[in-house]
Amino acid sequence: MTAPTPAAARRITPLQTLVLGQILIGTASWAALIAVQTKASYELHQGALFLAAVAMAWGAPTILLSPLVGRVIDSRGPRTVGIAAASLSVAASLGLVLTEGPATLCAMTLLSGVARAFAQPAADAMPSWLPGPAEHVKSSVWLGFATSVPMIAGPALAAGLVAVGGTASAFTANAVAYLLGGGVFVLLRLTRTPETEQAKEAKRAKEAQQTREMKQAKGMKQGEEAKEDRSRLGLRSLLTHRGLRFTIVLTLIVWISYGAMTPLEILYIKSVLHRPAGTFATVEMVFGAGLLAATLLIARFDGLLGRRFFLPLSVLLVGAGQFLYSATHSLTFAYLGVGLWGLAAGLFGPACRLSLLQGTPADQHGRAMALWRAVQSFGSLAPPAVAGAVAHFAGVQPTLVAIGSLVVVTGACALTRSRAIQAKPQPAAMKPRFEKVEKV
Repeated sequence: MTAPTPAAARRITPLQTLVLGQILIGTASWAALIAVQTKASYELHQGALFLAAVAMAWGAPTILLSPLVGRVIDSRGPRTVGIAAASLSVAASLGLVLTEGPATLCAMTLLSGVARAFAQPAADAMPSWLPGPAEHVKSSVWLGFATSVPMIAGPALAAGLVAVGGTASAFTANAVAYLLGGGVFVLLRLTRTPETEQAKEAKRAKEAQQTREMKQAKGMKQGEEAKEDRSRLGLRSLLTHRGLRFTIVLTLIVWISYGAMTPLEILYIKSVLHRPAGTFATVEMVFGAGLLAATLLIARFDGLLGRRFFLPLSVLLVGAGQFLYSATHSLTFAYLGVGLWGLAAGLFGPACRLSLLQGTPADQHGRAMALWRAVQSFGSLAPPAVAGAVAHFAGVQPTLVAIGSLVVVTGACALTRSRAIQAKPQPAAMKPRFEKVEKV
């Protein structure tokens, strides 16, 4: 009867609240990583091998804890897990304030990595738990935005605080940002509650029955049924479709390149471009600006995310940006390259997220996002160590150029097989009630 009040029209939605929390936590996370690398390189005077070890400590927990993280999120709910992860991040940041040597720096970085292993998949899975119909395209775009802003705000925060009060002030501010981010997640009260044990048991029984029927139709041996049933909610069911496997493989290759470049970037700025520590933070801000530009682009043209060529093209652009970033001794070309790299990365991430959300039952989104983050973090384990060792003998710049070239080749090859990108949805019988994708 009456028109909506201005206050009602401006009411913040749960998705917007989630985005705000992700921006705060993401900003703190990036600021922490920049501050850790700055402390290791400029205060502790460590080289490529130690920076590779820091990168491994940062990313290893996401891989090693992936199965546990997915189960906990799907059973306890992403909101509860996100709040707990933010609390652990606060403790890790305060511990980093007190670090004085390489060993304690690695230990506190590892603790931060554990918190990050739970926080990221929890936020990725949260849209499926929010009230109303699932809006995977919209949530993928806005969570991409929540990933882009910290790439600018985090390095800017770290650079300013390090310049004014050293790395200790940056770590203290990170603790405050983590605390505020966790407080925002507390406000997300209207989320779907975790399933009861009875509902879970009924669902497992139904899925086991469907699995047995499928095996009997295909003539599978009865002795293999128990093993298949146990893995039904695990990795095998997530990789059933060719498009999903293709998405995971591209994610693996791209993030291996990210991880391999991580310990070398600051050394490239210091030893090849001969610039101070503040330049490294500025480069990361340019990367973040590229991410933000990508978010604005796909928010305006969200139909691009579903195009078959879109994902491999973004991989090709990632490699082109990495190559341009490191191929010269010019700071201008480095800025142009890292900006292109950020733009391509901002296109690549939401496309991967949408593929996984649409191709996976919503009650397995916690597992799917944990697997996706684990694949990403694989780039923080062996690749940094290998890249650090190669750069030690071959040089920093040749190693970076080789990495970018390999990603360009990967993207070009992927374009020839782009028909595999479109993830095929799960059969309707296996989807929960909130499987629909928003349509206008």
